[in-house]
Amino acid sequence: MGLAAALIIGLALWQLQPGWRSGRIDLGAPPPRAAATRISVPPVSSIALPVRLPLSFLARAINDAVPAQLWAIDEPGRVCVPAARLKLFKSDVKITPDIECRIVGDVVRGPIRLTGRGPLIHLEMPLSAVVQARDIGGIISHETATAAALVTAELRPALTADGRLTARIQLAYDWQQEPGVTLMGQRIRFTEKIDRKLAPVLAKAEIALTRTLANSAIKDQIDDLWRQGFTVESLNRHNPTAWLRLTPMGLRVGTIYVEGDQLHIDAVLIAIAEVALGPAPPRPHPTLLPAITRAKGGHGGGLVLHTAVLSDYATLEPVIAKALAKLSARGITVPQIGRVKVSFGRPTLYATGSDRLALGLDIAARGPYQLLDTRGRVWLTARAETAPGSERVLIRDLRLVADHAEGMQLPLLLAVAVADPVRLALEQALTQDFGHDYSKLMAKIDKKLTAVKIGDFTLGGELRDVRHGKILALGQGLYLPVEARGSARIDYAAPR
Repeated sequence: MGLAAALIIGLALWQLQPGWRSGRIDLGAPPPRAAATRISVPPVSSIALPVRLPLSFLARAINDAVPAQLWAIDEPGRVCVPAARLKLFKSDVKITPDIECRIVGDVVRGPIRLTGRGPLIHLEMPLSAVVQARDIGGIISHETATAAALVTAELRPALTADGRLTARIQLAYDWQQEPGVTLMGQRIRFTEKIDRKLAPVLAKAEIALTRTLANSAIKDQIDDLWRQGFTVESLNRHNPTAWLRLTPMGLRVGTIYVEGDQLHIDAVLIAIAEVALGPAPPRPHPTLLPAITRAKGGHGGGLVLHTAVLSDYATLEPVIAKALAKLSARGITVPQIGRVKVSFGRPTLYATGSDRLALGLDIAARGPYQLLDTRGRVWLTARAETAPGSERVLIRDLRLVADHAEGMQLPLLLAVAVADPVRLALEQALTQDFGHDYSKLMAKIDKKLTAVKIGDFTLGGELRDVRHGKILALGQGLYLPVEARGSARIDYAAPR
């Protein structure tokens, strides 16, 4: 290199700003970061919750609660055969003595059976009685009487505000074979004696049945679901990670009916359902189950999923970097400068308030006649927009934070930063992320919703219609409201 050329290069370097002589300079100060915005709670979603309980389970619990032997009797010195009397003149004359005996016996029940159809459960409890008259007047050792009766009840089940199964129960019985024996030519019936003993026993059985229903597995299912419903479940593990966050708000109960051998309770879980992209959101804090209310309308089953996709900026920065890397591989043409070789570092993206984005670009550029590489960071702001009902993101109103710079090389950075190819690359990067990638994500979520494990329960859902609102640049990320309609239900899947 000649002396003259060396002097020219040295003079050019001397004219640069001191910061540039260190190899890099920032054009403009970073825009202020917007604080995280309190996101309004989305409207609640309704998820069908068909609570089912086999009648056999209820019958088993009822059989455990009602004792097999309902009562026993042991009454010595009872008059079994009253004296025979003859009316002479105006008085009764006893012609045979009263015959005393000892009455011993018990009444036992058979298996309690439950059947039903529609809103009623039919209960049947067979009874059998064995009664003996012993030591009959010291003449006859014993005589045995057997009897059979059927206790029945119609139960109309309901659910209390705290989730307990209840029903109005009133047991009735009918003797199919009345208890009695024939002693010394006389028919002695024990029906009255048994009836007197049976009445309080049936009253106790009604209390036992009511208590058994209240403590049935339905209460346990509801309690388990409510507690386990406060959850965060993975919907997609990478590219990007996606999470379903459920926060139960209430429970409504519709029709209660018997179908086949199962008791069905058509319930609807009212919950806030949120889909978040990026790091796992915090698990919602469980609350106590509020009073259960009556559901209006049909049996439910429809899913109205009001939610939002929140994409944090750290998730979007690699997407922009990838798009800019493709652009740098092709090179760009800058008006009034020509073909420029350019490379980009990892961008910095965040919200800066007034619904605008701040974007920091590390750029290394060399124009067609530049002796030195131009390196520095340029700060821009822009506005992200979506049309209602579309996930296509548009970058609008791209502005430089520093709109001029002095020195031989620095204007090249500004020209590169606002060049149409750069603006289009930014727009296409975000559009692709919220368009193609988002559509793929929703397809993954739809597939995953077919079986999402929530503790001992399984959430099954299907999305049919997904609509988007207007995108917002919040402090914590780009926020896209979503309303998805379809069907969903939660089934009990406890291990046996």
